[in-house]
Amino acid sequence: MMLITRRELRAWRTGPNIYRWFLRNFPEGGRYADVHSALIRYGYVDWATSLVEYAYSLWLEQENFAVQETDATDLLADELSHRLLTVGIPSSLPLSSLQPSVLGEFKTTSANQYAVRQAGEADYFSVMNTHNGSQISNSGDEARIGSTGSSVRIASAGVNSQIGSCGEYGWISSSGYSTQVASCGYSARVGCVGHDVRVGSSGDRARIAVAGNSAKISSSGRGVKIGSAGMRARISSVGDASKVASAGDLSHISSFGAEARVVSAGNDARIVVMGPDSLIACAGSVDYIVLGKGGCASIPYFDGKRVRFAVAYEGEENIKAGVKYCLNHQHQFVEWDSEAR
Repeated sequence: MMLITRRELRAWRTGPNIYRWFLRNFPEGGRYADVHSALIRYGYVDWATSLVEYAYSLWLEQENFAVQETDATDLLADELSHRLLTVGIPSSLPLSSLQPSVLGEFKTTSANQYAVRQAGEADYFSVMNTHNGSQISNSGDEARIGSTGSSVRIASAGVNSQIGSCGEYGWISSSGYSTQVASCGYSARVGCVGHDVRVGSSGDRARIAVAGNSAKISSSGRGVKIGSAGMRARISSVGDASKVASAGDLSHISSFGAEARVVSAGNDARIVVMGPDSLIACAGSVDYIVLGKGGCASIPYFDGKRVRFAVAYEGEENIKAGVKYCLNHQHQFVEWDSEAR
C-alpha cells in the first residue's frame, strides 16, 4: 500500500500550507487515492496535480500503483458524476444560448432518456449527466464533466478539464492540455491529444489513445489497449492480456498483468513487464527492461553493418525475473547499473 505520511511530505519539500492541511485531515497518514480525492474535494487541484507527479515518479514500477491510481481516478469519476450541485435546464433550450452564469452546474431534466445533447462554450462549465446515449461537448477551459449513463460521448477542447464517466461503452475525447480523464466503465474509449494529460481506467477492454507529451496513463482492467505517441509517457497497467504501444522517446512503462504485450518504438525507454508469459518488443533503444516468469524481450542494436535483434528469455542464459537488464557494448544482456550510467 502506498501510504503518504508527514515523512513523505517533508522529503518532497511541500509548502507549509499543504503540510498543515495534510496533518489536519490525515494525522496518521493516508492512502494515495484518499489523499488525492480529498484534495480534489477541497478544491486544491494544483496540489492534487503535484501529488500525481510525485506518485508517478516514485511508484510507477510498483505493482500496486496502477490499482491505487485507478482508485484515485474512480473517486474522481464519482466526484464528477454524483456530487455536482445541479439545477434543471429544459431539454428544448440550447445551452449555447445561456449566459455563463446560468450554465453553472446542472443536470438535464429531459423526459427522453436517449440522445440527450448538451453543449457549452463557457469556462468553468460543469455538468452531471445521467442519461444513456447522451452527447456532451464543451470548448471552454477548466470544465468539469461527469456522466453515469451508458454509451455516452463526451468531447472537451479546453485546458485543465476534468472528465469522469462511470457508464459502459463511453467515448471520451479531449484536445486540451492538462486534462484529467477518469473512466470506470466497461469498454470505454478515451482519446487525448493535449500535453500533460492524465487518464485512469478501471474497466475491462478499455481503449486509450494519447498523442501529447508527458502523458500519465493507468489501467487496472483486463484486455485494455493503450497507445501513446508523445515523449516522456508514463504508463502503468495491472490487468491481464493488456496491450501497450508507445512511440515516444523516454517512455516509462510498467505492466503486471499476465500475457501482456508491450511495444516501444521510442528511444531510451524503461520497460517493466512483470506479468507471467509477457512479451516486450522494441524498435528503439532501451535504458533497461525487466521481465517476469516466462517473459521474453527483443531489443534492436546496430552491429556496424545492419540492425539486428538481441533476444532475452527469462530462465535462459541467466536471465532472471524481476531484474533490470540492458545491452552492453557487445550487445549482450547484463544487469543494469544505475551508478554506471
